[in-house]
Amino acid sequence: MLKVTQETVEKLVNDGKFVIAIGGEHSITNGIVKAYKKIYLDEKFTVIQIDAHGDLRYEYEGSIYNHACVMRRIIEMELPTIQIGIRAICKEEANLIKEKNLTVFRAREIAIQPDWIERAIASIPTQRVFLTIDLDGIDPTLIPGVGTPEPGGLNWYSLTTFLRKLFELHEVIGCDIMELAPIVDSVVSEFTAAKLIYKLIGYQALAQGW
Repeated sequence: MLKVTQETVEKLVNDGKFVIAIGGEHSITNGIVKAYKKIYLDEKFTVIQIDAHGDLRYEYEGSIYNHACVMRRIIEMELPTIQIGIRAICKEEANLIKEKNLTVFRAREIAIQPDWIERAIASIPTQRVFLTIDLDGIDPTLIPGVGTPEPGGLNWYSLTTFLRKLFELHEVIGCDIMELAPIVDSVVSEFTAAKLIYKLIGYQALAQGW
């Protein structure tokens, strides 16, 4: 699956497309990022992760490609990362964050620090960025239909303000939106996810002067 994902994204990017990948299982991001790493070769780009969870475990439930391991695999690609909205990590992940001095903007800090967007943007070490959005990074009152919801998280306007500034000041080479898990008899999560994709398309259009 990851190989097919990588090959598909490579073809789309080489055809001049701006890719917004959508999926349920966050591990799909591994294949997407591998495609960009192959295309950009030795040119570094930063992977910005919006998520409730660190996703930094070495393996989970017997697999190194579990959704709980996606950012660990990306760090192994020797790409810089920035994590935003984190509010659930295990001891293994906390130790890795400390050991590798990873840049993390925790949800509890974002809630009380009005300058977090400026600080997050300033912390990005490369001009090019890839954006991966796990929908559980957003407050579950906005998107309850996710696989592993956590209380707290980004609200709509802080999220979209950050994203618009990111597209204005950096070259977003691609992005994905993951972990939608629809709830029976409710479309609020699907609608909000779709509107978020619509926003990403708009921010890219503005950045490119389309």
